Amino acid sequence: MAKRAALALTLFLLTASCGTEEKAEPIKVKAVSGVKVEPAQVITFTKSDTFSGTVIPDKQIFLSPKVSGYLVKVNVKSGDRVKKGEVLAVIDSSAIKPDVEKAKAGIKEVNAALKELDKALKEVEARKQAAEANYQLAEKTYNRFKKLLEAEAVSKQKFDEVAAQYRAAKANLEAVKAKEAQILAKKKVLLAKKQQVEASLKKAKAFLSYTELRSPVNGIVLQKLIDKGNLVSPQTPVFKIGSLPLKVRAYIDDIYAGKVKVGTEVKVKVQGRTYTGRVVEVDRSSDPVTHKFGVKVLVEELNAIPGTYAVVEIPSLKVEAVAVPKPAIYRVGALEYVFVVKNGIAHLRFVKTGEEVGNMVIILSGLHPGEKVAVTKVEDLVDGARVEG
Repeated sequence: MAKRAALALTLFLLTASCGTEEKAEPIKVKAVSGVKVEPAQVITFTKSDTFSGTVIPDKQIFLSPKVSGYLVKVNVKSGDRVKKGEVLAVIDSSAIKPDVEKAKAGIKEVNAALKELDKALKEVEARKQAAEANYQLAEKTYNRFKKLLEAEAVSKQKFDEVAAQYRAAKANLEAVKAKEAQILAKKKVLLAKKQQVEASLKKAKAFLSYTELRSPVNGIVLQKLIDKGNLVSPQTPVFKIGSLPLKVRAYIDDIYAGKVKVGTEVKVKVQGRTYTGRVVEVDRSSDPVTHKFGVKVLVEELNAIPGTYAVVEIPSLKVEAVAVPKPAIYRVGALEYVFVVKNGIAHLRFVKTGEEVGNMVIILSGLHPGEKVAVTKVEDLVDGARVEG
């Protein structure tokens, strides 16, 4: 390294000092002979590996109330498991309860009035049946006496008495029917009123139910965001809930792309226990810096707190990857390079390496299959050097 740095500094100074000269001496290009080159190749190998992961909930839900008020009770804390419908907190309902009681009293009053009307309606129905029977008899008698009168078989006085009874029976029936219609009209008004009061009660009960903040899912309380005694509103998240089942999020190497799919079974280790999980989600793209893509693994029986460290073990799979011989790798500190030889010229190329497979090193990025790299005298090469076989 010191030798190369000195050479570079010398070349720089020579170039700078000749800036005022009319003619500069041409810089000599280093030539390195006896350099062997080999193409980067795609190899197939069996691989299993482990990757770090994190326990995550299926979904994250911010739970806010539907009404405003003071938080008078909090039943859970962060880390607690909750069931769907469980009351997590209670908001002051003193302003809403009177509306419920008023609506209930209104319905009770209407029901009492309806009961009285139904009683009266039954009485009128009995009267109407008697009046109809009396009218039908009076009508038949009237018609018979009318014929007798026409045949001069009955006196006019007797006929007038029968006609009077007929008219009385008819008037009585009409009066009973009018009374029945009056009662039915009142009942219709009361039923409409009852419907309105029931709607008011339903609305008041809904608002009253909103004072109980219930969990929408089976899950875990990830965060309690508001303490008892604070004023809350529909814009105020009170809890952050993570739904079940739990999953593990991990990022794995690109070489597993197309091999690890939805449905692939993997082993998951959390807090010293090993579980069998199933991949349920795979990212469609990978990170251009880390060259990893994300997966989500469903672990049905996992009992842990979201955020807990996990290890995902990928089963043995046949994978393909670009690889070069070990001697081709040139390291400067933590950086790794290869010299790509093209048209007899060595070009320094940064690469990111993976594991070693026999005498080969996996190239995760920076090199394409078929590109030729120097595998001997790598330490003697510099960027731009002429390569001689």
